[in-house]
Amino acid sequence: MTTPIGGWRARVMLASLALAGVVAALMQTLVLPLLPLFPGWLDVTSADAQWIATSTMLAGAIGAPLFGWLGDRYGLARMIVAALVLLSIGSAVSALSDSLGMLLLGRTLQGFSSGVMGLALAVARTMLAPASLPWAVGIVSGTLGIGTGLGVPLAGLVLEVLPWQGVFWIAAAAGLASAGLVALLVPHRRARASGTFDFTGAAVFSGILLLVLVPLSMIGRHGVTAASVVSWLAAAIAAAWWVRHELRTRSPFVDVRLARLAPIASSHVTALFVGIAFFLSFTGTVYLTQMPTADGVGLGGGVLLTGLVQTPASLASIAAAPLATFIATRWGARNTVAAGALGVAAASASRMLVLDDVVLVSVCTLLVSGSASFTFAAMPLILMDVAPLHATGAVNGLNIMMRQVGSAIAGVIGAIILAVTADQGAYSRSTFDLLFGIGAACGLVAAAAMLPWQRRPPHPLPSPADIERASR
Repeated sequence: MTTPIGGWRARVMLASLALAGVVAALMQTLVLPLLPLFPGWLDVTSADAQWIATSTMLAGAIGAPLFGWLGDRYGLARMIVAALVLLSIGSAVSALSDSLGMLLLGRTLQGFSSGVMGLALAVARTMLAPASLPWAVGIVSGTLGIGTGLGVPLAGLVLEVLPWQGVFWIAAAAGLASAGLVALLVPHRRARASGTFDFTGAAVFSGILLLVLVPLSMIGRHGVTAASVVSWLAAAIAAAWWVRHELRTRSPFVDVRLARLAPIASSHVTALFVGIAFFLSFTGTVYLTQMPTADGVGLGGGVLLTGLVQTPASLASIAAAPLATFIATRWGARNTVAAGALGVAAASASRMLVLDDVVLVSVCTLLVSGSASFTFAAMPLILMDVAPLHATGAVNGLNIMMRQVGSAIAGVIGAIILAVTADQGAYSRSTFDLLFGIGAACGLVAAAAMLPWQRRPPHPLPSPADIERASR
């Protein structure tokens, strides 16, 4: 068994991992308050501009399991640094962009940083003492909510003093600084896993996502066409082949056998639907805040007001992570995740009640973000209780992939709703009822995914003896 790190070295290492997680998570929401403005800046449609956010989510869906797999084989700390360097390169490309295509390339490179959090969780599991593990996991996993929550207000503040390219230059600098800290402060440990990378599985999985989401994104403009149906049928056939391929491959892109374990499968389903609800809430906040007030809908603000409305949600995300860990250690991780998902459902539904009061909109946004962060912070504790030590990076990477897929789906759903319900650039109450109503339904589905396991005693967190046996 590897000697665990303790004392000040553990605290410094955990702080550097947490910072890396926050920087990576910022990429998910940093451009959201800018989406209504990109059509004018780049001379594109609103539906096309939505892909500036969706492209990052899709890249993240591949990047999370990819970097988890690489981390298990070539070193967790090394892959965190590599992902952050890609983030910085993508940010620089985005800042230099003068067209939508170049901006999408930069945002895609940024999206690969989604693997950072799964790698950081794996570092915590393999390097920290068992007694410190639950709290370390809570801190690292909570960075997703913190980073995504900070993205909107940060972009609002930057845009007050700099052109939109400044948002990306700051992201590039933050990525490089964080990569340097990880390289200096996180020890490199010998990898436990081996095997060749499943390029076929990764490529087919990427193709399936594109076959599903690209035609879906065009429904708002063209409706359901014959080409859309053919694309979805091709995706279904490819998915069936992909599952068979992953089951037969010695070193699969996604370990389908491990993913079929009930606690892991239910966690992935919950991550998918909470990811949808979380991103729909962000989308609703951006457009609701920047829409002129009419018929009880809209706040009539700009990017700065969007950031101010989102700031309490960012603070709630910071508080939610340690709270979730505290409750999970006493009540059980599965119960904690289910409660958080129910909170997402209730908070999303509350957003439909008042759409023209800045205080109430901010409070409801806070409740959604806080509940989602609470859920995400407790979820890795379920996974670490079940997954073998050598597959920690891959399992957490797959869970983050499901969140990313959920966010990508939400981006497409949001684009469809905005396109269908727009009336000369303005939106009615029905627009936001759809956005938040779908979010509430997704929260209920996420909670229901945990229900089959509520009749059993809460699965305990890993004991020192369990961890020692797993690491032999």
